[in-house]
Amino acid sequence: MIIKSRQKLFFYFLFLSFIIFGANDFIFAQELSKIEVTTIDQFQKVAPGESLPVSMKLFNMGGSGRVDVEITYRIEDAQKNVLSEELETVAVETTASFIKQVKIPPDLKPGKYFILADMKYPDQKVPAVSRMPFQIEYKYFGFFRDQLIILAAIVIGCIILILLVAYFINKRRKIVVSQFEYKNAPPPLKPYFELISDIILTMRLHLGDKALAIANSIIGLKVADNGEVLAIDKEPMEIVTLLTMQYEKNLGYKGINLSQKALATRQNSTKLIEDKIEYQKTAKLLDDVHKYFVKK
Repeated sequence: MIIKSRQKLFFYFLFLSFIIFGANDFIFAQELSKIEVTTIDQFQKVAPGESLPVSMKLFNMGGSGRVDVEITYRIEDAQKNVLSEELETVAVETTASFIKQVKIPPDLKPGKYFILADMKYPDQKVPAVSRMPFQIEYKYFGFFRDQLIILAAIVIGCIILILLVAYFINKRRKIVVSQFEYKNAPPPLKPYFELISDIILTMRLHLGDKALAIANSIIGLKVADNGEVLAIDKEPMEIVTLLTMQYEKNLGYKGINLSQKALATRQNSTKLIEDKIEYQKTAKLLDDVHKYFVKK
């Protein structure tokens, strides 16, 4: 009797263990049988007619071996109206991960939508469902509206920056490129006014307003902010020499070549040189300058 009682207790124990642990395994498997659907970060929005890539993860702990799983993809609006549906069958052993390209209907309007993935497999009591929101927006020139706004802002900002840089560069080097007429200058000094003015004008093309500072640093020479020579209060030849030497020091140019360049500029301006006599006077002046440099 004692042996039979022990046998009964043993069978009861086995039966209860099977019920308890077997039921727990079944419930555990049912709880872990699920599907997850998420968007890839850069594809949280899509244009009508395009494909939305989603990351799929399937978990099936309820059976042994490969199981055929049916997945139904649905696109719904905010009111849960089904707008499109697609069925796919995949084989899963334990888990599976893949990227699914879900086609978006071309007639959908911009707004918030949801993609649902419904998983079913044999002997499953309750389907596993995953739901994820995404955004539909129109594209312009291959860009979404907010991307286009950002791109346009960057382009406009770069253009403004370039214009500002160019403006300040030109402001620092801004000069009056026209030559001056010295009708009121004393006749004997007029060629010197023109020569000195043209030398200053030529150098402003290379040094900007620094040329004016150099010119005004020479004692006996007064120059306006626009480059016009206002007064020559000492020997003109000495001023030409000092001015040319300063420019040679700053740019490495030979002074006599610079003076010849200035003369050529004025020679080509028929507006400022109205007769050959004036040019001949200036040419003679350059000869004097040349002799002065040779002497030095």
